[in-house]
Amino acid sequence: MLSPMLAKTMVLVLLFASLMVLPATAEVAASKRETPEQLFNRASEALKTGDYAAAETEFRDVLKADPRNLGALGNLGVVYSRTHRYEKAIASYQQALRLSPRDPGLLLDIGLMYFKREDYPRALPYFRRLHAIDPKDARAANLLATCLVYSGQPQAALDMLKPLAKNNPEPGTLYLLGVAYTRVGQVDAGKAAFAQLLADQSTRAQASFLLGQGYYDSDLFDEAAESFKEVLRVDPNHPGTHRELGKVYISLRRQEDAQKELRLALEENPNDGSASYFLGALLVQAGEYAGGIPYLERAYQTEPDSWATCMYLGKAKLKLEDDDAAIGYLRPLCAA
Repeated sequence: MLSPMLAKTMVLVLLFASLMVLPATAEVAASKRETPEQLFNRASEALKTGDYAAAETEFRDVLKADPRNLGALGNLGVVYSRTHRYEKAIASYQQALRLSPRDPGLLLDIGLMYFKREDYPRALPYFRRLHAIDPKDARAANLLATCLVYSGQPQAALDMLKPLAKNNPEPGTLYLLGVAYTRVGQVDAGKAAFAQLLADQSTRAQASFLLGQGYYDSDLFDEAAESFKEVLRVDPNHPGTHRELGKVYISLRRQEDAQKELRLALEENPNDGSASYFLGALLVQAGEYAGGIPYLERAYQTEPDSWATCMYLGKAKLKLEDDDAAIGYLRPLCAA
């Protein structure tokens, strides 16, 4: 056994030796340090292959070296979007937009983030700026018109859509035109616009689907149900139709029919977060708390920022006396 004095001496010698090699080690590390460009290229490759964890880490490393790297900020927003962290995606896009306020891609990305969450008033200014950059861009015009309609400005949407529908009567524009007419009280004009959607037999299923959405958005639920049933008659596998019909049945208080359609929607697409949310919420409202939770948890994985999903999950957990889990879901709502 070493004496305390000898042990102390050996520790000091080892410490001194380690200090002597530190400069050489640091020099080797410096020689191996990657440039921001090399990090960016590797991060981009990780993003392409779907390795989002690696992409996030490496884009962050790029930003440590170059905080104003527009590509890294934008791609980091893509990573957050694809991993359903929408608040982080929006923050990253906004930071990039401050560096490049007229970048069409960034304006579209951040607008779509709000749009997908149906936060139309907050999406509106981004699409307005995008439309101002290129007034001939039909997609930007339709997105802007949609936000105007659902932000309580249907007349402004009509003023934009009328010439657009005249020059380019494509289904999305006609659908919006029908909704806008209905919202300003011109129901017959709205139905005429919807009828144009059905003129082309080759696109009848898609036209009926859009028509159903238009009726649903205008609170014409019986008409919406008939339109979605027409879609299923023409094309039984048309994506999203069972989900939309289920939502209509909820509004018509046909709960059993709604559950049936939403379950069919999830059989077709188990990753349909919206169908999961509506079915889970429906079950919780009916007092079937344990049955609703798995669907709501699936919806939560798809969109963890959803206020409504967290509320129903918190309610269900409270009813099942799982207080800790309930608090976890409800606490963010109190901070919002």
